[in-house]
Amino acid sequence: MLSTARLGTTTRALRTSSQGLACRQLPCPVGMAARRNVAASAAAAGAGNDDVQGAMLEPSAVNTPWGRALGVAAAVAATAYSTTVIPNQAANFMHLLAFGIMLGTNVWNTFFVGLTMFKNMPRQMFGRVQSKLFPMFFALTTGANLLLLGSLYLAPAGLAGAPQNAVAALAVSAASNVANWLFIEPKTTGLMFERYAIENKPSKSAADEADIKRLYKQFGMWHGISSLNNLVVLAATVAYGWILAGRLSLLNQSYDTDKALSKRSANAA
Repeated sequence: MLSTARLGTTTRALRTSSQGLACRQLPCPVGMAARRNVAASAAAAGAGNDDVQGAMLEPSAVNTPWGRALGVAAAVAATAYSTTVIPNQAANFMHLLAFGIMLGTNVWNTFFVGLTMFKNMPRQMFGRVQSKLFPMFFALTTGANLLLLGSLYLAPAGLAGAPQNAVAALAVSAASNVANWLFIEPKTTGLMFERYAIENKPSKSAADEADIKRLYKQFGMWHGISSLNNLVVLAATVAYGWILAGRLSLLNQSYDTDKALSKRSANAA
């Protein structure tokens, strides 16, 4: 008799085969066919061994910690010396880029990556993957946040010349980001691994069961604090984006130019 896991794999493979047959019989978009080929490959790989060792590939120079660090350092240096090294437009671009990274990373991680993995991975595997992703996530958003604040500080008008509600939004998000990165995430992850260590014992005593419940409550509390901090960061980032949008004149100029041209055409007629 097939095990539940093997039966599930067989069912997925049969479903994928039937979809592929339908795609061959009827006109099928190239993208859809490619996705079905990937699904078939994933089903075949899922029947193998998840513990296979060996490097997937050799990382390129830009895909190493040093490469990433140098890229961020270059962006910070260019923004810091924008008044003497690069034109204001380039500094503005890097400011917008930092904002886009901060907002996009937060939205992607909060609403897509975490939920997708939570629904499709075993609980402990999900926790271990998140323990690797969260430090990078918080470091990236903190770096982008500080770059936004730093570029405002180094602008000709300085922080005093920037809208104070914008400075306040960035300061609040920076404090929440730093707290998550340096304090809350390490505490939460440590509690999670303590719980895993007890759960994975071959046999558990009554004291172990009590410890699991205690760690579950502590983990839930710290995870809730981290989630609240992340929500504060997201809200402050969106608020800053709204303020930033009010300072952009490109769309308004374009609209005013279109109105002026239309008015000139009407007068000429």
